[in-house]
Amino acid sequence: MIKKIIIISFLFALTTHLISAESYKSHHEKMHGKGSSGHGHMDHDEVNMPGLQGKDTTELEVNDLKNIFINHKKIERNVTNIPNGIKTVTLSTNPEVRQSIVNHVSMMVTRMQENKNPEVIIQSPTLTELFKHYDKIETEIELTDTGVQIIQTSQDPEVVSLLQKHAAEISDMVERGMQAVHDRMMRSERPKTLE
Repeated sequence: MIKKIIIISFLFALTTHLISAESYKSHHEKMHGKGSSGHGHMDHDEVNMPGLQGKDTTELEVNDLKNIFINHKKIERNVTNIPNGIKTVTLSTNPEVRQSIVNHVSMMVTRMQENKNPEVIIQSPTLTELFKHYDKIETEIELTDTGVQIIQTSQDPEVVSLLQKHAAEISDMVERGMQAVHDRMMRSERPKTLE
């Protein structure tokens, strides 16, 4: 049965977070551990994943996100852009990964209803914008045997654009895991050189 719920984001909902140029180096070290791998870049902290922490995230929320990131190759995702939003289907045949997906969706539904932006370190700027417009989004959720189907729509063209952009960000993370986050942060947060 499809339940209509106002929500901003769906799976992963946490991708990149804008930080100031001055704090880029310390942020990068916190995200990927200190020290060099000898190949000119920082090692990813794939065990602790400190970037999944937020201002009031629970241990369960963080653990579900870790499970999703670690097992991203066990997730299948399909996104269709529709004129007023998106339709996403996210599945996993792995029961633990499926449960983490369902838990994450439930957590985001609750956060959106309470307008409690988790402000996770690696959170997407797109998600941050969507939180500002949460009351302009209509979401239909259908749980399936292997995952969830979500339809998110809005009457506001700017919000539709944000929904579609965020859905693409999430799909990139399903495809490439934490590397997608790292690449996006490097693009968006690298200090611009003066001309």
